[in-house]
Amino acid sequence: GNTMARPHESSDGLAGEERRIELELKTVADVGLVGMPNAGKSTLLGAVSRACPKIAPYPFTTVAPYVGKVDFVDGSTLTMADVPGLVEGA
Repeated sequence: GNTMARPHESSDGLAGEERRIELELKTVADVGLVGMPNAGKSTLLGAVSRACPKIAPYPFTTVAPYVGKVDFVDGSTLTMADVPGLVEGA
C-alpha cells in the first residue's frame, strides 16, 4: 500500500472559530443539459425553447452557455441551459 497517504508525525492545532454564514445559491437555469459531445443537447434546447444555439456536426460546438425558456401548456415555465466544458477535453 501507499505509506505516504497519512502523516507520520502530527501536532495539535490551534483552537478554531465558530461562525454562522448565510449563503445564497445563484443558478443559471432550472435544468442543465449535460452529456457527451454531439449528443443533441443544443438540438433539444432549440426544439423546446426559443433559444438559437449554434448547432454543427463537430464536437465542442457549444463554447458559451445557451439558456432558453420552456413554456408549458398549463402556463408553467422553466429555464434550460446547454452548458459547455463539463466533459474532460471540452
